[in-house]
Amino acid sequence: MSDIKDELEIVKRLSGTNDERRIEINEVGWTSRVYVVDSGKVVFKFPRSKKFREECRHEVSALKLLGEREFCLRVPVLNRTAEDGSYFSFYGVEGIPLREVIDGLSEEQKIEIGTQIGAFLRQLHGITNYGDMRAQTLEEQTVEYQNWYNKGRGLLTEFFNETELLMIDDFFMHEVPRCMVGTGEPVFCHGDLDYNNTLIDSENRVGIIDFGDAGLYDRSQDFRGIEDEILRESMIRAYGGDEVISKTAAEATSKMIDVLNLIYCIENNYVDGVENIDNCLKQVKLKILN
Repeated sequence: MSDIKDELEIVKRLSGTNDERRIEINEVGWTSRVYVVDSGKVVFKFPRSKKFREECRHEVSALKLLGEREFCLRVPVLNRTAEDGSYFSFYGVEGIPLREVIDGLSEEQKIEIGTQIGAFLRQLHGITNYGDMRAQTLEEQTVEYQNWYNKGRGLLTEFFNETELLMIDDFFMHEVPRCMVGTGEPVFCHGDLDYNNTLIDSENRVGIIDFGDAGLYDRSQDFRGIEDEILRESMIRAYGGDEVISKTAAEATSKMIDVLNLIYCIENNYVDGVENIDNCLKQVKLKILN
């Protein structure tokens, strides 16, 4: 608790906010603790240990890169960083996560939102002077995903029979590399775009947050977390059409991440929230085993 108390004092001093009721503390992330001031006007991130400071430095580099450009939707703007890397802050994006409103959106609203996201990704993926940002070839990414799966496969034996596991094995061995290599050269991506990192305001304006995983990936990476078909298809149209990003590749990466998320949840004994074991298990069975 002393860490939170000390961090809270820094947040109050630097934001000029003495009323702690205006500060929301988010401890869900396993790499950093987040303090949201006034519903996102200013956000502070404190890495949980020195081990995770490199990840925060990576996100700071991504925000600096974004700050050099203008985008068609709202993104965070870097505010300040601690010299020792113990924290950084940025002007946030106001709105509520897409996951909280997706079920109530009309088809027209989904198309409007998807069009905004697709146009943004076309801009983001067009960045070429990305400096020393995280980069991998598609083949390296494929091997990394397969290794993550093979390392955690034993944890899945409690949830799937041998026939089902062989189906998942086949998916990682054949479908994942085929779809990833078919997406073309790696581009600069958000890296973790999903319903949680997409914010919507009262006028259906979109904001994208959390660029901690930004780097060079296959372009389908930024489509994998959007599961709604209407949303995804409008994103693809705004992005450039099926000739640029195939729906098959986007769906394949989505399936892959569902499996890896399930392994992660089992390893960390998650029992609630968006990374609930039962929810992940349901997605894997629906998408891969159905």
